[in-house]
This record gives sequence, structure tokens and C-alpha cells, in this order.
Amino acid sequence: MKDAEEQNALDRGLLWASGPLQNAFVWLIDGAAGLWKDYVWLLDVREENDGLKSQVEVLQRELANQKEVLAENERLRELVSMRQTLGAHRVVAARIIGVGTSPISRFIQIDVGSDDGIKPGDAVVASVGLAGRCTSVVAAYSEVQLIIDPRSAVAVTTQRSRARGIVRGMGRDELCKVDHLVRTADVEEGDLLVTSGLGGVYPPGLPVGTVTTTTTPKVGVFRHADMAPVVDFRKIEEVLVILAAGKQRRPRAPSAPGTDGEP
Repeated sequence: MKDAEEQNALDRGLLWASGPLQNAFVWLIDGAAGLWKDYVWLLDVREENDGLKSQVEVLQRELANQKEVLAENERLRELVSMRQTLGAHRVVAARIIGVGTSPISRFIQIDVGSDDGIKPGDAVVASVGLAGRCTSVVAAYSEVQLIIDPRSAVAVTTQRSRARGIVRGMGRDELCKVDHLVRTADVEEGDLLVTSGLGGVYPPGLPVGTVTTTTTPKVGVFRHADMAPVVDFRKIEEVLVILAAGKQRRPRAPSAPGTDGEP
């Protein structure tokens, strides 16, 4: 490049004309370099964000697992408390593996069967009270008829007044009816109904439900009541099966020679 004193008018004109072009070229180069830096930075940020999102997802899964473990532990603690309430009764813990979908019959399937000592008729309880009884048993699983099944009947007594009745299912999770309450029975809303032990199907004293309404017809021998089960059948996941509930018999006295009847 010529020194200033050596430049003629043409040189100065060319320099003046090329100045903006050079500035523009420098601006484009600098801009392109800046854009490239911004692009690389955005890639780094995106990669970092992706990594953070992955970490958040892992932490969320771990948190969900922890919550599930805590919820299961709480349910099992409640089930252990029920086990202690049952005293000397032999029990087998079971998980629910199936739920009947029929709107008429209400059954569940559990993951224990005859291989575990389960027999038809064995009572089934949740952590808060009576759930039902085994009706069909095979080697590895059993079917349980819930107390809300329309064909279910449970002999009960009020814990407060000892008035007796029969709880029958209505096919609804939240409601059963109570029949065979004598007209003078002392039954009130809020009374807790427990198994009476009559009939030998269920052990006595198991919580069944709470009376919600009572009605006394103008005529007739009986009054009626509705009951809310203590068990939330929409949420139970684990149960206890009471082995041979109500089926133990006293040993027979030796029969007289030549007879085979009851003494």
C-alpha cells in the first residue's frame, strides 16, 4: 500500500470507495464468527438441558418409586395390625391379582390357593375389616366373594347394643343393606357392625361396616338399615386369609359300640 504522500487522486478515490466494502466484509466476518459462537453455545445449552431433563426424569421415577414403597409399607403396617388383632387365628397374606368386572357379581382373585392351605369358605380380611370369603380355590390362586356381592350374607351384631342382623351386598362399593333387624332392635346411625360368628362362616368381632340410615316400616316384624363397608373395595391391594375360619369342631365323644351317630 502506498504512503499517503504518494497517493494520487485515483488512489484516494479507490480507497474511499473500497472503505465501506471492507467495513462490510469485516462486519460480515465478525457477524458470522459471532453467529457460530452463538450456535455452538446454543448446542451446548441444548445438550446441557437434555442432560438435566434426563436427570429430572430419573429423579421423578425414583421419587414415584419411593412414594410407592412408602405407601406399600403403610398398607403392610396396617395389615400387621389386623394380624395382631386376629390373635391365634392362622392367616396367610395375599395380594390381589384380579378384579371381577361384572356389575352383578363382585369378586377378586388373590395369589394364594390350596398349595398355601386355602380352602373354600375361608374368611378374607383387609387391614380395616372383613372383605369376603374364598369361594373357589385352585393350587396357586383363589377367588374371593366380596361382602358387597348381592349373593353375600354376613351375620352381624352392633358393637354398641348387640342387636343382630344380616348384611347383604347390593353390588355397590359403598353400600350394603342390613336385613332381619327385629322391629325393636336398638340400631342407630353411626353404629359399628361386626361379625357375630353365627353360622360358623366368619370369626366373631371382625369390623364389617357402619350404619348410615335406619327405617322402621309402619307394619311388619323387621326394620331395615343401610351400611357403609369399612373396607374401600376400590383401593385394597393386600389381604389376609383366615385359614379354616369357623370350621373347627369339638372332638366327638366315642360312640357306643354298634352305633355311628352323635352321642
